[in-house]
Amino acid sequence: MTSWSDFYKKTEKRGISPLLSRALQLAPEHGDNRQAIDLGCGAGNEARQLLEAGWHVLAIDNEPEAIARTTATCSGLDAAQLTTWLMDFEQIPDLPQAMLIHAGLSLPFCRPDRFQHLWDQILNALKPGGVFAGHLFGVRHGWSAFDHLSFHTEQEIRSLCDRMDISLLRESETLMEGRSGPLNWHRFNFVVTKPTQSRGTARG
Repeated sequence: MTSWSDFYKKTEKRGISPLLSRALQLAPEHGDNRQAIDLGCGAGNEARQLLEAGWHVLAIDNEPEAIARTTATCSGLDAAQLTTWLMDFEQIPDLPQAMLIHAGLSLPFCRPDRFQHLWDQILNALKPGGVFAGHLFGVRHGWSAFDHLSFHTEQEIRSLCDRMDISLLRESETLMEGRSGPLNWHRFNFVVTKPTQSRGTARG
């Protein structure tokens, strides 16, 4: 697996996230109620995208370099709109309430025995009408032998989102060149909205 430092260097010049852009289009705008959370903020690209869209951002990562890079990436913007937590998001006791939560390539790095707890935290933190956007690894991912990572089928993802409105659930599978040779990159992109009223099952 690539080191986090190498990953940050590779992604820090990346353009805006189309997945987050889609979530921003769906997210309600309620004046001052524009709190977003970026779980696993990495190099800070998406935190900056959120700040530039006028959101207050809580950026969370357990890597000091990620927090440092996010702070640097977001420099020149309103510092009062950015809060950072250096913390393993598996161990967060409670996430603050938010209208938008983004987790770009971070949830798969949650240990399987902690995943449901983390997902419940996300759903509890998301306000009614709020939007979640993120990625999960599929079961045919080249790293699927690593038992400390989480992998999901489409049906399992739909089950996780059974009380949400699914705006996007897209599967992709690409052969990539990894450090040790070809790597099958099996991934799901998904965007879901929390209904303003409780109900039994999700549409989508």
